[in-house]
Amino acid sequence: MKMKPFHTTRRLICFTLTAGLLLGSASAATIKIAVVTPLTGGLGPFGLEVKRGVELAVQQQVAAFKALGQDLQVVSFDDQSSPAIGTKLAKSIVADPTILGVVGAVNSSVSNVVAQEFATSKLAMITPASTNDLLTSHQWVNFNRLVAPDQAQAVAAAQYIHDELHAKSVYVVSDNTAYGNGLTRVMMNNLKTLHINVAGYAGASGAVQIADTVKRIKTSAAPVVYFGGSDDNGPLLVKALRAAGVTSTFVGSDGLDSPSFVKRTGIDAVGVVYSTVYGPVSSFSNAPSFTATYQAAYQTSPSGVTLYAYDAANMLLTALKTSLVKGMPNRAQVSAAVRTSTLPACSAMTAADCKTITGAIAFSNTGERDRSRVLIMKLDDLLQPQVAKIQIVSADKLK
Repeated sequence: MKMKPFHTTRRLICFTLTAGLLLGSASAATIKIAVVTPLTGGLGPFGLEVKRGVELAVQQQVAAFKALGQDLQVVSFDDQSSPAIGTKLAKSIVADPTILGVVGAVNSSVSNVVAQEFATSKLAMITPASTNDLLTSHQWVNFNRLVAPDQAQAVAAAQYIHDELHAKSVYVVSDNTAYGNGLTRVMMNNLKTLHINVAGYAGASGAVQIADTVKRIKTSAAPVVYFGGSDDNGPLLVKALRAAGVTSTFVGSDGLDSPSFVKRTGIDAVGVVYSTVYGPVSSFSNAPSFTATYQAAYQTSPSGVTLYAYDAANMLLTALKTSLVKGMPNRAQVSAAVRTSTLPACSAMTAADCKTITGAIAFSNTGERDRSRVLIMKLDDLLQPQVAKIQIVSADKLK
């Protein structure tokens, strides 16, 4: 058989290699992690911190997924704290087959409708912020949360009011959201259990309702005002109370655990007490290295919710990598992997390689975190949050 010229053979080899590279590149699959969070409106600053936490986690694992033949991407969706908008976004997310996991939402009301939309396709979802108790009562196999639920926050805050403030009467206010309503309902039940009088209850969002509520609180003379709500209406209520001469101790929930609360409230925030599922960044073992990375990327310091968003993303990515062992997973397989995956807590010895900031992560069969913590914080005269009490809550105690 006649031999081909060398240059012809060389061209054939080059063509074959180039074609192989092109085919390899084309066959690399795209995996997307979606972030559903408010990026505009009153909770925009809070939601931005969630988005950034997820971005950092994804950026740190892009190379690892590339080695597995996957192009890892993060896509963000602005739910504007609106359940109606959240529903529309969820439908578009479900329609994108490359999205295999979601971090979010922030508002419990948005998480509720989004999780319902995701349930049919079993799209894995981990919320770093939604605390409404009912979210884990629906038997959604794809829904999980890292933070302690309202029940745990309310128990810790009520106990603090009883043990530390020695209050005999509390006026309870909700911001009219699913989050605020659920939190205040549990709080009132716990106050009654502790034989503390509920002086009154009001739903207040917006200047008009807040002004009316302040009048009622002043008339009640309750020594403590408990507010279940976020850092958009919270500052309005605090400032209105102080302007009316009401000096009652203001106790809030984790919706106030944000730099924007102090910025919006100013000097009137001195003495405010709040329960939080986040807490100071400095209280976590792996905080220094994470904070340095975050500051380098965004030229500002992270807050507690950023850490939980980062951990939520890492838990999701861990489940994805586990699922990829058997080829490209479907959504149901990823959801199952999230429920069975675990991440260890960081220690001084492992902090450099550890993927968690908020402690060991594992989920119960309802999607609650096995062990979560609640902190009671108090803003001092310099508006710095100080830890007043820490309580660890096990998932089995919430049944």
